[in-house]
Amino acid sequence: MPGRLRDAVYALRKARLGLERRRLDYGQETDERAERLASMLPASVDELRAYEREYDNLEWFHDTYADRVAEIHDAGVATDTTHWRDGATLYVVCRALEVETVVETGVLFGSFDAHILAAMERNGGGTLHSVDLHGGPPGRFDYGHLIPDRCREHWELREGDARAMLPDLLEAVGPVDLFLHDSDHRLPHMRFEYETALPHVSSGGVLASHDVRLSRLFDRFSDENGLSSCVVCDTGIARVPSSGRTD
Repeated sequence: MPGRLRDAVYALRKARLGLERRRLDYGQETDERAERLASMLPASVDELRAYEREYDNLEWFHDTYADRVAEIHDAGVATDTTHWRDGATLYVVCRALEVETVVETGVLFGSFDAHILAAMERNGGGTLHSVDLHGGPPGRFDYGHLIPDRCREHWELREGDARAMLPDLLEAVGPVDLFLHDSDHRLPHMRFEYETALPHVSSGGVLASHDVRLSRLFDRFSDENGLSSCVVCDTGIARVPSSGRTD
């Protein structure tokens, strides 16, 4: 598909998603998070709800996060970049899996990074390897502005094109407990990242993706590869069978 047509289709999908979000009950989806995740993760509904309460009570995280969100909004460079409901989902997943090695694409202000790193801090260790293009987010901010200083020691940022960097990065860090796609959401790039990452996701690990409601790709990819999956708000979670990796 020619580039201009592909961009036009992507813009149409984004517009449709904006309309769909007005109809979705995100409050209900958040309330159902534990039940949805329990169907695929090695944790009970009660355990997952305990992680949700733990997240809600993480004062050191929320104080810093809220202050830095306010800085971004006050600067007028973004008004919809926090994804806190989806961040909480990633926090719960990372706690339930006790992740040690995570690879993520698409950093910007670092909302997902902050939540994953907060979970790693509670887990007692781990490394998040993040990839984003050269240049940083808009305004005076650096990549990962939302990440609290307390958990930055677990973060490694690489700037460059994921198409060039991701294969070598995944090979270098070894099996990953979680891969998160949150970069270019046009279908060819999403499929590239899914296909590149999946062979490196450990047995029982998770392939996650943001903005999965832009298309049916995440659902189709999960089905094609025998992954159990669910969607909570705008984030898809797909788990590799614990009996072995799907290649």
